Amino acid sequence: MARAKAWPVAVFCLGGSGALCGVARTAHAAPSESQQTQQLAQVEVAMLGDVQRDPVLFERIRSLFPPQTAVVLRDDQQLDQRTVLLPQHADTVYIWIVVTERTQARVYLALTEQAGPTRYLFREIKLESGLDEVGGETLAEVAHSSARALWLREQQSSRQALVAALEREVEPARAASPAVVAAPVAPAPTSVRDSPESVPPSANGRREARPLRLGVGASGTTHSSGTEGWLTEVGAFLSFEFRGRFSLRTAVRYLVPSDFDLSPARVHLKGASGELRAGYLSGDATRMRIRIEAGLGVLLGRAQAEIVDDQPKAHALAAQGFERSYALAAAGFEWPLGPAWIAAGADLRVPLQTTSYEVDGQAGASTSPSLCPGGSLEVGIGFDPALR
Repeated sequence: MARAKAWPVAVFCLGGSGALCGVARTAHAAPSESQQTQQLAQVEVAMLGDVQRDPVLFERIRSLFPPQTAVVLRDDQQLDQRTVLLPQHADTVYIWIVVTERTQARVYLALTEQAGPTRYLFREIKLESGLDEVGGETLAEVAHSSARALWLREQQSSRQALVAALEREVEPARAASPAVVAAPVAPAPTSVRDSPESVPPSANGRREARPLRLGVGASGTTHSSGTEGWLTEVGAFLSFEFRGRFSLRTAVRYLVPSDFDLSPARVHLKGASGELRAGYLSGDATRMRIRIEAGLGVLLGRAQAEIVDDQPKAHALAAQGFERSYALAAAGFEWPLGPAWIAAGADLRVPLQTTSYEVDGQAGASTSPSLCPGGSLEVGIGFDPALR
C-alpha cells in the first residue's frame, strides 16, 4: 500500500481571473556561505590492509574531487593513533582507509582548522562482494562524501568514538566478536553505516578539549658571561604541550661551581637558576621538529673572593650574594625516540641589569656583558593523558 508523505503546505491565492499558489517545505540547515565558497585545498589519503598502495582505488578517489583540490597518497605503513588524533597540517582533510579480509572497511578522517580544534569522522563499511568494481566504487564514494561532509561541518564523530574505534584496531579478537548490524530492508551488494556518534556539531559551537602532552626530563646549559667565563648549569624541567604546536616549560638548574681570576683576587661562584619559557613547535612529537622559545629567568648565587697575588697564602674575603634576572630567546631541534626525545639548541640571554666587580676600591673593573650567548642539551620523555 502506498503511503503519502505529509509536507507543511502554505497556499496563497489571489482573486480575479487567475490564482497564484505557493508551497513552503521544511528545509535542512545549509552550510554557511563562506563554507560553500571556500574550496577544499588538499586531501591526504593513506590506504592500509588489503588496499595498501592500490593505485586503482586511489585514482578513483582522486577523480571524485575537483581539479582545484590536491589529493596526495600517503606512505603510512600502519594506523598510528597519535598521527590520526594530531593532524600535521591545518585545513587539510586526512583520510585513512583500512580494509581487512576484503569485506570489512573502516574510514577515519581528521581535520584541523587554523582557528579551531580538530574534528573527526569515522565510517564503517561492509563490502558484500569484496573489492570488486562495485566495492571499489562504493569505497571511493564513501571517502569522498565523508571528506566533503567533514569539511562543510555536516557530520563529525566525537573524539571518544574515534579513540574507541582505533583501540579496536589492535584487539586480536575483534574479528571474532559479534557485530551489531541493523536488519536490512532489502538485499543490496554493499551497505554503509555511520558510527553511532557521527553527529553534527552542536548549535552553540562548543568543541572538545584540546590534546595536552606532558613532558619531564633533564637539561644542561652553558653560556658566556664575560670575565666570569663560561657558566654551566644542569637540572630538570617540566613541559606542557598544547595540540603539538605550543609549549610552556619551567626549569630549575644548579650552577656548577666555577672560578675566574680578577687580579689580585680569584673569585669562586656557585648558585642556582630558574626559568619559564613559552614556545612554538613546527610539528607534532612523532617527527623531528624545530622549537622556538622566549622567556624569563633568574640566577641566584654567591661570589667568594680570595686575595692570591700579594701573599703566599690566599686571604679570603667576605662572600656576597647576587641575584641576576634575564630575558632569553632560544631555538633548537628536537629528535623523537618513541615517547622520549633529545634536543639541542642555541640560547641567548639578555641581562636585565649589569653586574660589576670592584678591585682595590675602584668600581667598574669588570662589568657583565649585555648579551650572553650559549647552548643547551636535553633529554626528556612525554606523556599524553588524552590517549589513556
